[in-house]
Amino acid sequence: MKNFTLSLSALALAFVLASGISSCKKEKTCHGTVRVVNATGTPVSDATVKLAVTGADVAYESTTDGSGNATFEVELPAIFDVSATKSTPSPVSGTGILRLDEAGKSDDVTVTVN
Repeated sequence: MKNFTLSLSALALAFVLASGISSCKKEKTCHGTVRVVNATGTPVSDATVKLAVTGADVAYESTTDGSGNATFEVELPAIFDVSATKSTPSPVSGTGILRLDEAGKSDDVTVTVN
């Protein structure tokens, strides 16, 4: 009976330790939101937003929603150059920087298009 209790206790301890270790895993993806607005601060929908890393072959692209937001989920932490463009009714563009330089990091940036 003593061996059974000892074995059960060891199994319970192993389970607690294993579940504690798995809960400490860090998220590896980074999340970013680019908000695109015009010169008066009004959100710009249907703008094309591109993220790129200078000198690297890394690029992401999205389109802003009705609130002027484009969201990104990236696997590779980096500092991204942001470009936002909209061609109609008249061409406008703007740039910015999105800092997603740590795994699990989230960041937001507002880009004004003129």
